[in-house]
Amino acid sequence: MNRQPSVIPVMAHLVLGYPTLAESLNTAEKYVAAGVQILELQIPFSHPTADGSVITLACQEATRQGVSVKQCIEAIKSLRAQFPTQEIIVMSYLNRLYTYGFQAFVTEMEFAGVQYLIVPDLPADVAQTFVPPPSSLKIVPVLAANTSDARLEKLQTGGFDFFYLMSDFKITGSGFSLHPSLKALIKKIKAWPVGTSQHPPRVGIGFGISTPEQAKLVAAEADIAIIGSTLIQAQNMGNLESYLGSLRQVFN
Repeated sequence: MNRQPSVIPVMAHLVLGYPTLAESLNTAEKYVAAGVQILELQIPFSHPTADGSVITLACQEATRQGVSVKQCIEAIKSLRAQFPTQEIIVMSYLNRLYTYGFQAFVTEMEFAGVQYLIVPDLPADVAQTFVPPPSSLKIVPVLAANTSDARLEKLQTGGFDFFYLMSDFKITGSGFSLHPSLKALIKKIKAWPVGTSQHPPRVGIGFGISTPEQAKLVAAEADIAIIGSTLIQAQNMGNLESYLGSLRQVFN
């Protein structure tokens, strides 16, 4: 059993199978060693519509190699066995999961101890149709800063306890900015108790975070700073460990 360091409020994204399946597992180990609070594992899809060019190219390379959903599931199980206390969120697109068998995939995630699933092209409004209670797996809604009050009221009754907010109206990997409406949206979400719990939902903010300083700024507004494209770029340039070290330093 590996001993994990103190955590930093970061959700670190990687594409399983990029640049190879084995190397993506090594990357996950580096993320955990850096102390990221959440490990976000993306099952590659050839047309990831919510992602920018960096993650899209990583997904396309992984799918070109024939990385399957089944292989990704086994990789997730391997990481869970290696890091039993690490929080893991899995991300993929509906087409990939539907082809595999959505309910079969949910069962595999439950068995692997994965608590959250991000499916950007699955409207959160109908999430319970796909993952009905009492499943231990929960959908993470992906929301923009201009989400209407009517939709928020509908989501409030859905039992969601984690929300992924876009920092601005963009795709992943684009320029960083925190839309002014975000603070108001976070305040509304934080006012909701989750079920019988007195704890408000957690909120993560992603899209465009590139520097450790930006991550710290985000974490001051929300619970989690979500970083994806920048980590892949750092890996491609051979300075991933240096970037992770800087990330730890800015939070300590």
